[in-house]
Amino acid sequence: MNERYLWDGGGEADPEIQELERALSGFRYQRRPLDALLQNRAEPLGTRSRWWIGIAAAVLLAMVSVLGLRIHDALTFVDSGWRISWNGSRARAIRAGQTIDTGRHSVARLDSKFTGEVRVEPGSRLRVMRAMQDEQRLALERGTIHAFIWAPPGQFVVDTPSARTIDLGCRYTLRVAQDGSGLLRVETGWVAFQWRKLESFIPAGAECTTRPGQGPGTPHYDDCSDALKAALAEFDGSQSAVSLRAALRAARPRDALTVWHLLMRTQGSDREQVFARLGELVRLPPTVTEERILRGDPSAIDESWNALGLGNTDWWREWKRRW
Repeated sequence: MNERYLWDGGGEADPEIQELERALSGFRYQRRPLDALLQNRAEPLGTRSRWWIGIAAAVLLAMVSVLGLRIHDALTFVDSGWRISWNGSRARAIRAGQTIDTGRHSVARLDSKFTGEVRVEPGSRLRVMRAMQDEQRLALERGTIHAFIWAPPGQFVVDTPSARTIDLGCRYTLRVAQDGSGLLRVETGWVAFQWRKLESFIPAGAECTTRPGQGPGTPHYDDCSDALKAALAEFDGSQSAVSLRAALRAARPRDALTVWHLLMRTQGSDREQVFARLGELVRLPPTVTEERILRGDPSAIDESWNALGLGNTDWWREWKRRW
């Protein structure tokens, strides 16, 4: 083969090259006026042109098929580590990405020897979102689940339309209504409720509501007074000063948990009232001053939490880094 001819056209071409050039000569680039080019496009395609277009279409189809297979492989469900049983039937594997819809009469049960157990009540819709060694994430669109989790704190997460539930080693019940609002009740351990920068920490024996566009409300113990429950329900919805004062009046020493959370939900003179009431309910260290609290000093907020006798903030600050 004359390699020089291939590079600069010099020398004599091989017969095979000449034949290939004649076959492709119709596709040689030629400078033409725009109207002539448009007129040429309007003319019917010849047999050879249709042949080349067919080849191009076949190549494009093959590329699309390969791409489709790769997308399918990327989206294919993977084993989640959970097993599901319906109405007490034999358990079978369920994969990440699958949705559990119990309908009006069915009950589903999820089991994972590494994570825990989740009972899904009738009328619920739950999706297995993520299944990793250090994170199991579900999403409860509506309905009720009962979770008993023994995985390390922070590894089991349930998203709802209005807040994220982060398990800190516990047993709890989570309900989500059709409008996306929710209610979390904790039986043992702790659960964190999070929406944007708003957080609630709910211990055993306490509960917390959540609303779309507002996030978690102010947590309170189940045995608090009806007056406190009513005041908190109004305050979480309206942030009114009247409901805030009513909540502070109804708070017992045990309700210092609730009053501490109100620090994060108030400003200015309202926060002054909350801080004053917290000081009446628990013994705050001298370093926790009104000035530091009013400007939102994180270390002062942590020190006031430690005064509640519910454990040092270090234990949940460490877990918070995960989410």
